[in-house]
Order: sequence, then C-alpha cells, then structure tokens
Amino acid sequence: MGTIRVRFILVALVVSFFAVGMSAFLNYFKYKSTIGGIVKSRVLVIGRGIENSVQTSLSLGMQFSELSGLPTQISREMAADKIIKSIDLFDHTGQAIYSTDRERVAKEVPRTWVQAAERSKTNEWNLEEPGEYVAGISIKNNFNLTVGYLALRYSRDVVDKATATAGREILVSSLFALLGVAILAPLALIAVIRRFERDLAALENATTDLEDTDKSVPRGHSAFDVPIASLRASLREADNALDDLRDKMESSRTVTVRSR
Repeated sequence: MGTIRVRFILVALVVSFFAVGMSAFLNYFKYKSTIGGIVKSRVLVIGRGIENSVQTSLSLGMQFSELSGLPTQISREMAADKIIKSIDLFDHTGQAIYSTDRERVAKEVPRTWVQAAERSKTNEWNLEEPGEYVAGISIKNNFNLTVGYLALRYSRDVVDKATATAGREILVSSLFALLGVAILAPLALIAVIRRFERDLAALENATTDLEDTDKSVPRGHSAFDVPIASLRASLREADNALDDLRDKMESSRTVTVRSR
C-alpha cells in the first residue's frame, strides 16, 4: 500500500509541476508578444503620419523620388520618439531613397527588409533582428500600386526590459505556486488514498473469506459492502443449484443401473 501511495503522489507532483511550468512559459511569451505589439503600434503611429504625407504628395503628381521636403520631415518625426533609431524609405529594388542617416541614402537596405515587405499580406510588415526591431509600411499610390516602402528601426531595449521584469515576476509567482502544490497535493492525495486503501482492504478481506459461508464477514463503512453482499448471495445460490443438479444426476444414474 505504501508503494501505491508514493507512486500516486509522485505522478501528481510531476503533472502539477508540468502544468505550472507550461503556464509560466505561456504567460511569459504572451506578455512578450503583447508588449512587442504595443511598442510596434506606437512606432507605426509615426510611420502613418509619414505615409499620409507621402501619399498627399503623390496625389499632386509628384514622383516618389522627387519629395524634396521628406528628409526634413522624417528627421523631425524620428526626434519625436527616442526609441526610433532611423527611418528609411526604399523602392522595390531595396535601394534607399530617403533616410535619416545620410550615409544610407542610395545604398541597398538589408535584403530581409524587402523580403518581409513583399511577403506581407497587408501593407504593414515587421522584422525582428538581433539588436533591433523593424516596423514597416508599404506605400501605395492612388491606383493602389506599391511605389515604395517605409522602414522604422527602433531599439528593442524597451521590449527586453519590460519582458525581463515580467519574467522575474512570473518566475516568483510560479515558484510560490510550485511550493503550494508540493505541500497541498500530497496532503489531499493522502486523504483520498487512505479511503481507497480502506476500500481495497475490505474487498480483499471479503474475497478471501468468501468461501466460508458460515462466517459473517465484518464490514465497515465501505463502498464495496453492497456489491460484496450481492456477490456472496449469488455465489451461494449458484452453489445450491449445483448441489441440486448433482443430486439429480446421481439419482438418475442409480435408476439407470437398477433398470439394467
């Protein structure tokens, strides 16, 4: 019985630890995704302002490469939010047309940016790089044709710091939950297993003494009392029926011998 009790407790602890651990991981990554989405939306607000300005100029008949006032605007917009590291506008070939970093103008942006923009099913796209995040918008003209892409590079420090803080809080909460499970689960199981062991012992005693019909089997308050009594009565009736059948067969055999 002791071995069964230990096995039940170990299985319950393993399942509980796994459940708490998975909940902690899911909460961590859910929070990371949520804070990442909030920061990206914050950056794209600035991007939408630039997009509207570009589309207004395009509707006046200007070409994407002829927007002379755009460099000043994107520099001003970048200064509005400290987490933005640079703002770049490039064409479908990946060549930067405008940029807050003058050294990047007329140079090719990373190929992954172009691929992410072309792969996106909406006019928004994003990319996660080792040291930064990139949020982008596909700029379309009045004919709904893509004329260029806007990319906003921003620091991942805000997301990483917020995620690290949340991770520590989730870890502490998970440790307290594991401690509570380690204490409460065995106590609850012990109470349940004791009842199970008592019922199992009653069943074992009843089946052992089942053949002794002259003795009354002591029964406590067990869930097996009624089934055991019914089983004992059925076996007693079957035993009596077999005795009657055996007597009838003996009588028939005796009559057959005498007739011969």
